[in-house]
Amino acid sequence: MTEERSDSAAALMPSGRLEAFSDGVFAIAITLLVLDLAVPPRDQVRTGGLGSALAHQWPSYFAYLVSFLVIGIIWVNHHTFMNKLARVDRAMLFLNLLLLLFVVFLPYPTGIVADYLKVGGWDAKVAVALYGAVMLGMSLAFSAMYRWAGRHDELLDESVDVGQHRAAFRQFAVGVPIYAGLVAVSFLSAGVALAGHFALAVFYVFDQTVARAGA
Repeated sequence: MTEERSDSAAALMPSGRLEAFSDGVFAIAITLLVLDLAVPPRDQVRTGGLGSALAHQWPSYFAYLVSFLVIGIIWVNHHTFMNKLARVDRAMLFLNLLLLLFVVFLPYPTGIVADYLKVGGWDAKVAVALYGAVMLGMSLAFSAMYRWAGRHDELLDESVDVGQHRAAFRQFAVGVPIYAGLVAVSFLSAGVALAGHFALAVFYVFDQTVARAGA
């Protein structure tokens, strides 16, 4: 039994190492978003003026704003979550990698939305649906991390109330079904779906990892 506990302890890693690695990935992903903001072609500037050319690129600005907000909020919530962990195990490392997979991928659908939102029609709906699918993947990965920590409370810091952590899971994971719904809404209205993503990002500005009274 002593050897078994020793092997288990050896498999654990201080949560600070995982957070430091993740911070670097978040920084790269959020910086990549700006690459989709292109300088207006000179032929557009000659025919309609620079102001008109810049205004024509409004979908790029909106997509950038939403994705910057999303990645920034995920980073803040990731930091909050890491503060509740004293250590991480192998499974948590892989779940965190899954989260980062979607975070780093987000600039790609952001660029697609920026391009096809101007076109409109079915292609714009498909673009926003792809964006929503990536957001759903991020939500599932983050919720899985939160759930895993609740089921393996040896990972949690001693100051964390295990019961409260588990009770807060429902309100923390509420984004999963909503993101799934927004994917479906995308095929009805790309604009409404994007507004929903923005609203959900604002919802997660507030710490959803603390159980509300009576929850």
